[in-house]
Amino acid sequence: MKRIGVLITAGCLSLFLMCCTSGPDTVTVRIVATTDVHGHIFDKDCVSGSEREGSLAKFSTFLNRERKEQRNVIYLDAGDMLQGTIDDYHDQTAQFARECLPAKALNLLGCSATVMGNHDFAVGPNSYDRYFRGLDCPVLGANVFFEQYGDYLPPYRIMEVQGVRIAILGMTTPLVNYQLPADRRELDLADILESAGYWMPVLKDKEKADVVIGLFHSGYDGGRQDEGLSENAVRKLIANVPGFDLIIYGHDHKARKLKTADCSGDSVLLLNPGPFMTDVAVATVTVTGVRGESPAVTASGDLVNITGEIPDARFLRKLSGWYDDLSRYADSVIGSVSAPIEADGMLWRRSSLMDFVHSMQMSFIGAEVSLAVPAFTASYFPAGEIRIKDLFGVYEFDNTMVSVMLRGSEIKAVLENSASQFYNTVTDANGGLLKLRQVRDGSSTLPQRPASGMVTAAGIRYDIDVTKPEGKRINIISMSDGKPFDPDRMYRTTINSNQYSGTTLPRVIGISTDDMRKRFNGSSRADIRYYMITDLAIKKEAGMAVTVEKVTDWRLVPPETVAGCLARDTVGFNIIEKTASNN
Repeated sequence: MKRIGVLITAGCLSLFLMCCTSGPDTVTVRIVATTDVHGHIFDKDCVSGSEREGSLAKFSTFLNRERKEQRNVIYLDAGDMLQGTIDDYHDQTAQFARECLPAKALNLLGCSATVMGNHDFAVGPNSYDRYFRGLDCPVLGANVFFEQYGDYLPPYRIMEVQGVRIAILGMTTPLVNYQLPADRRELDLADILESAGYWMPVLKDKEKADVVIGLFHSGYDGGRQDEGLSENAVRKLIANVPGFDLIIYGHDHKARKLKTADCSGDSVLLLNPGPFMTDVAVATVTVTGVRGESPAVTASGDLVNITGEIPDARFLRKLSGWYDDLSRYADSVIGSVSAPIEADGMLWRRSSLMDFVHSMQMSFIGAEVSLAVPAFTASYFPAGEIRIKDLFGVYEFDNTMVSVMLRGSEIKAVLENSASQFYNTVTDANGGLLKLRQVRDGSSTLPQRPASGMVTAAGIRYDIDVTKPEGKRINIISMSDGKPFDPDRMYRTTINSNQYSGTTLPRVIGISTDDMRKRFNGSSRADIRYYMITDLAIKKEAGMAVTVEKVTDWRLVPPETVAGCLARDTVGFNIIEKTASNN
């Protein structure tokens, strides 16, 4: 690990929640924490029009009650605040001159410290710098730094409560830099274990911390391993670095409460409230013998469901200007389409909704091939007007486009792997073609694997022969323009940023993640949805509707066998439930 730079002044911030010259022998502090909020700020979803199960608006009610009932309450957030909903998207793409919405929300909640999540870095420096400037609390990053300039974020915060010194050490999963395209990496992130080992003596010996709280955007265990770095490092951390009394963490979207022992045998409480604000972490830290040299620290806690809370009217009133603008933005007509675009049947035939995605990707850096997956929350949009909120049904995530070089044989391998996930091998029309599973209540069937994982290609013509065994089903006939397809040639291929940053694609084509990074050509500065919005808006200005051209050319064969199988397989079968209306 590169040596972390000198401690910057912001890391030494002290907050006196209550001052007294001779505090009591026992002090109790309540820690309330959130993580992976992903833009769930308002209680209403402007895309669906429904009430959200969890939101910062509901959390505000809970937090206010905690502060009324408890003497010393500290609110912390463990990252992934800036990406995930239309709330965030509108704030970053259409309201850039206004005060940052997530920062304003955390300020209203009186947040004492937060950390960056991988999605917070993914929005880019313009957006996250604006977030930093708008916050009243520090964004901690003990393992986040510029290689050239040293530390970028304060590593910790010291808070003093009735004579008790509380240190909050913040870190982010170091795999962030392996999840971003090469031309979007502005920072370096060090190993969490090494960073914690470096800072713990500083907190204990120099800062004289009585209580040490870890605030981490890194999951408990597992995830991606790359060049000796672990995506989810909390389990390894407590097994190697002693000294933490409480760890609040997130990133893996797995709610967890665990009381365990660290490598020195001392007790440590782990709390992960999980994503989307349905639950929050609540811990009680009790310090006994405050006036002694070695006070005793105990921590207890739980996860509390807040879905039944009434949204805080005062919180919403303070943000009403943002919400009114957001509602108008969501309902605004951005353009129109000349014919319906749909995804029904996308597992066994061309889909115009997939063609819309592929058309964006094929227009990027002279792509010869596009490999795309469906990221839909709706499956049908009639001809006519398209609103901003509709685009969140057409493409759910804020993925950017990434251009990489893939060999023809590797493109075929990706398609073979996808076909193996969704189709059985059949010999006649009586076979069960699709790999299906029954939903729990037995009322319908769904793909055995989520349909969002199916990969289709544009730029080539190909068949999927379902009578052949797995691994031998794809027959690439030619390029779309009729030119020969060469399995040994390297093709400029567009994929999305999630495909690029994951481990599946390198594994399927048989290369390392490091080799995958060497195949990189460039990435788009905006997400795929943004280019769809731009295309619709430009056509609207010209008085035209967007016509989704046929850019994919694939089919299941043999036709008679496939038709017979599908006649039985697809009775009452929907991959994504069709929306009733376009409003």
